[in-house]
Amino acid sequence: MKKTQFSKLKLGAAPLVLSVALASAPAHAQDAGASDGGEATIIVTGSRIARPNLDSNSPVAVVSGDATVENADVTLDTFLNTLPQVNPAGTTTSNNPGNGGQSNINLRGLGSNRNLVLINGRRPMVSASDQTVDLNTIPQGLIERIEIVTGGAGAAYGADAVAGVVNLILKDDFEGIDLRASYSNSIPETDAREYQISGIIGGNFADGRGNIALSAEYSKRQGLIKAQRDFASQATSTTGSFPTGTYVNSATNPISQAAVNTLFASYGVAAGQIPSTGQLGFNSDGSLFGRGSFNSPVDVANFRYDLDSPANPNLNFFPDFYSYNFDIVNILVLPLERKSAFVTANYEINPAFDVFVQGGYTNYNSATALAPTPVSTGIVGVGSNASVLNARSPLVNLLQDSGAGAGVTAGRITGFVVPVTNPFVSADLRSLLNTRTGNDPNLAGSGADEGIRIGYRFLGTGLREQQLENEVLQGLVGLRGEFAPGWRYEAYYSWGETTIDQRATGNVNVQRVQELLEAPDGGVSLCDGGFNPFGIQPFSQDCVDYVDEVGVTKTVFTQKVAQAYVSGELADLPGGPLGVVFGVEQRKFRYEFDPGSLFGPIAGFNTSTPDLGTNKFLDFFGELRAPIMDTLELSLTARHSKSDFNDIANGIDGAPSKDWSYGGTITWSPIDEVRLRASYQRSVRAPNFNELFSGGGSFPQIFDPCSINSNFRQSGGTAAADLCRNTPLGGGVSDGNINTFVPSPGAQAFITTTGNANLKPEKSDAFTVGAVFQAAGFTGSIDYYNIKIKDTI
Repeated sequence: MKKTQFSKLKLGAAPLVLSVALASAPAHAQDAGASDGGEATIIVTGSRIARPNLDSNSPVAVVSGDATVENADVTLDTFLNTLPQVNPAGTTTSNNPGNGGQSNINLRGLGSNRNLVLINGRRPMVSASDQTVDLNTIPQGLIERIEIVTGGAGAAYGADAVAGVVNLILKDDFEGIDLRASYSNSIPETDAREYQISGIIGGNFADGRGNIALSAEYSKRQGLIKAQRDFASQATSTTGSFPTGTYVNSATNPISQAAVNTLFASYGVAAGQIPSTGQLGFNSDGSLFGRGSFNSPVDVANFRYDLDSPANPNLNFFPDFYSYNFDIVNILVLPLERKSAFVTANYEINPAFDVFVQGGYTNYNSATALAPTPVSTGIVGVGSNASVLNARSPLVNLLQDSGAGAGVTAGRITGFVVPVTNPFVSADLRSLLNTRTGNDPNLAGSGADEGIRIGYRFLGTGLREQQLENEVLQGLVGLRGEFAPGWRYEAYYSWGETTIDQRATGNVNVQRVQELLEAPDGGVSLCDGGFNPFGIQPFSQDCVDYVDEVGVTKTVFTQKVAQAYVSGELADLPGGPLGVVFGVEQRKFRYEFDPGSLFGPIAGFNTSTPDLGTNKFLDFFGELRAPIMDTLELSLTARHSKSDFNDIANGIDGAPSKDWSYGGTITWSPIDEVRLRASYQRSVRAPNFNELFSGGGSFPQIFDPCSINSNFRQSGGTAAADLCRNTPLGGGVSDGNINTFVPSPGAQAFITTTGNANLKPEKSDAFTVGAVFQAAGFTGSIDYYNIKIKDTI
């Protein structure tokens, strides 16, 4: 990666930064007065009690705001993901699995929904149904420092702080002008370009009793597709959905292996390379090819496409076996364009009344792209007249029970059924179909008259693309001050709204595809040329328009937070004053999702149901810091939380939940150079919108337990082999292959998830033990952590 610095006019690995500072003064974030000794008292993440220094009873990593911009990264997650406490989570560059252009932080690998992101110790606006914060909404130029506490902080900050807290401290006394511009690109391709322009202007007023600062940023990142990089252009996993079409052999009405042997012998294929009945694909000239088998002597046979044709074999596996190389057209780096502005201000009327406000606006656009829509092998749950499905089959009953007439979600779409009367059925395929003598209970008819089960990938409808626009508004107003010697208070109210508009293209209406397949003329009467699913055949724009579906969805989140607390000193102990905090907090969230036309019989992007719900919390919290002696200190925290939700879309009122979070820390300095510390935190995380209401699906990679190499087969004996032979719908493993079966690597399975209105909060216990040492001018710390989550959601 090449980065250029304007101020030095130098090409190389340095960030391009232009900086002008006019009488710029350093910021002391969250200063809270001074102690008797003259030291500034600062609130450190993990506690609301001001301390005379930055020592902490919990492990806290601190990085400066300058470190986040010194490499000219256009997104904050690029820097944060380099920290040892962080496991890289969904980033702004992630295409599959996608994150919608958002970026999150994942502490200790426990999930980005199990840690909190705060600004000056307060919750900013969320941007996803799991109630995580999008780091794109954080103004990089205004960051004074970042404090990361791990090991649990639920008692101090509330639900979701299971793994810890990332607290971004903003500059609150900025005076001057700071302008920055950066540009970067890769070498030698000179692509992957990134641009960023940002500026801050601020100043004091009213004799220094007030300050206001305004930050604005514009960032743009050029996208990359995987074909632009050799290391990413070939998929590392496989797919069962081919643009050539795939024949699915039935376990209860199979074609004859002898007929396959005869057909492939006529193609000139040697006896040792003839495929089994479950390894057949289609060439465009009506012939069939053998897909080969992973790690076996049988390779791809009679494949009549060029290697650079739209059939696009995955060269990591070809010619051992054929798999479509779906990665070559996928996005490697998502494009991004972001505009943001953030303002922060405060005015001290007198020491008891210090008004502070902040507000932010972020708008950014991103896009994702995946290979054209696949419909995997199996049965599809739709049909214009169900002429190829058995009306008495369990599958049809299941679809009717689920409301298939109104639409079937992508989770139920596993293939198509072609009537044997379809005019595009070739003579070669017909010779195989005529050998069938059984009966598939899921299909109408029997023997040679049953339909043909196929899988297919729709190159004609183009890539599955998402265009995403995110808009985040947030504002906060508060009051703080010292109302009595040693006693301070803070109260604030914040409101925010996130709107996500998504346009999804490249989807396929499977109901209409099935209509084309079932039409006596192959669909010619419905669209120009009809639909020939056997091989890569012409697909007219008229037919594309007939089956193509554009989905437009909208998601809106609203968040309201009100919090107030007081802190002070109750008594003097041998080691210093006994500090306490008492506070109350209310949080209200509203989530609305409109799936638009993606709610229907669509393949492509996973379909979802409309969602509308609310979630609210009422918390009471307290904290105590007891310096028992100069070398020994104990801190205790507790929070009582009441939460409840309302699933408006389904008319469900959730039962209120009441829980306690609590914790304690202890530090001991046996000598001046060493401070030992330990902590325990019990945290409680309430279920979020995604877990309560939302549904959907995903395609995780799987390993087939019927593989002869699996522990199941090697230790399961005859019972395991029999179970693999009798696997329903998938065709089972044939007797001839039962002792040699090894599936292709990277297979996928579809899983469906749904919201659960009966979810209860999960609980975690976090322990940390560590030491801080200072000697001979060297300062360091080492900490051990152990976090266990129970009743995991």
